[in-house]
Amino acid sequence: MTVTLALTTSAADPEWEEAYEGLAFSAFALATQADDPELGKLATEVRGLLGDWEQVEGDRRRARADAIAARAHVAVADAALDLALTRIAEAILAETSGSREHGLYRRFFPEPHERVIALGLDAELPIAAAAMAQLDEGEAVPDALKAYVETLRRCLAMGNASLGARAECYANLGRLESRVEAWLETADATTRNVHGDLTRIADERGLPYHWVASFFSR
Repeated sequence: MTVTLALTTSAADPEWEEAYEGLAFSAFALATQADDPELGKLATEVRGLLGDWEQVEGDRRRARADAIAARAHVAVADAALDLALTRIAEAILAETSGSREHGLYRRFFPEPHERVIALGLDAELPIAAAAMAQLDEGEAVPDALKAYVETLRRCLAMGNASLGARAECYANLGRLESRVEAWLETADATTRNVHGDLTRIADERGLPYHWVASFFSR
C-alpha cells in the first residue's frame, strides 16, 4: 500500500506570486523612465531580481514534476511487490494445505501476509528482503517457491531504487524551499530600498509622493 505525501513549498504560497508581480510592476514602471540615469539604474536592479525569480520558479516546477514522478514510481513498485508477496503466500499456503501456523509460512510471514501487503513500501521492503533470503537458500524451500526468486529480486531492486529517488526529490524540494525564502527576503529588502531611493529622488526634485507611489502596485 502506498502512502501519498503532499508536495508543498512556500513557492506555492500566494506570497511568492505577489512578490513577483509587485517587482514586475515596478520594473515596467521604472522602464518607462529608462532615459533617466537614476531610475534606469533602479530598473536594472529590479530586472535582475526578476531573473532570479524565474530561475527559482523553473527549478521549482522541475523539482515538483520530479517528485510526482518519483511518487508514481513508488506506487508502481509497491503494487508489484504486493503482487509478488501475494503469489508467494498463495504458493506457500498451497504447500501447507492452507495452514498459516506451518513453519514454512511463518518463516516467510511472521504475521499474516495481508498485513504485510497493507504496509507502505518502506516498511514492506525489509520483510520482502527477509523472504528473498529464504528463497536464496534454494534447497530449503519447495520448488513451487523457487519460481518467484527473480520476480521478487526485481521487485526489491525496483522498490529500493524508487524510494531512493523519492528521498532525493524531497531533499531537492527542501533545498528549494531555502532558495525561495532567501529570494523573498531579498525581494522585500529591494522593494524597500527602491522605495527609499525614489523618495529621496522625489525630495531632491520637488516631486509629490504620488510620483513615488506610481512605481509600486500597492
